[in-house]
Amino acid sequence: MPAVHIPPRGTSRATERLAEEDERWQISKRLLHDADLALTDRVAGCLVVLYGQPVSRIAQLTSDKILAGGGGVQLQLGSRPVEISEPLGSLLLELAHGRRAFAVLGQNEQGPWLFPGGRAGQAMTASHLTVRLNRLGIGARASRNTALLDLAARIPASVLSDVLGISITCAVAWSNDAGNARLGYAADIARRELRKSE
Repeated sequence: MPAVHIPPRGTSRATERLAEEDERWQISKRLLHDADLALTDRVAGCLVVLYGQPVSRIAQLTSDKILAGGGGVQLQLGSRPVEISEPLGSLLLELAHGRRAFAVLGQNEQGPWLFPGGRAGQAMTASHLTVRLNRLGIGARASRNTALLDLAARIPASVLSDVLGISITCAVAWSNDAGNARLGYAADIARRELRKSE
């Protein structure tokens, strides 16, 4: 039999690039409470660090995705809105009400964008938003991976997919990387019930 070469398994999403957990919480605390930082950067940074959103999706958020009512503030990132706790809920509302476009020439209309850009009626570009976050010491990919790994360890993949707007395949992969065994939990319970009834 000829020699068989098996390529090494690629790195998982979880270990690809991660931020330190302590660093993540320090950054989120600073974003939530440091009023000297630009509101745009505070909200965008929190969405990366706490909710694992990619910068490209954050840049395209529209103000109608923020739902405010008697029950508090919600943000629609996926098919189901997610409850946004304070003080981030208030920061989102403040950003939505005080947003303004930064066009140098022509109309200075922000359009529907939560993060209006430098061209009238256009959203801020993901690359510009990434540069802004980098200036604050936020590595978007590492922070996003750390947030997704943390969330995947705590909630079922189906919920992760629904509230964060990621595919179920991606959510299951993150759950597996996080060691979330909830996928087999229902099957284990069903097997126990079958054994009891035998």
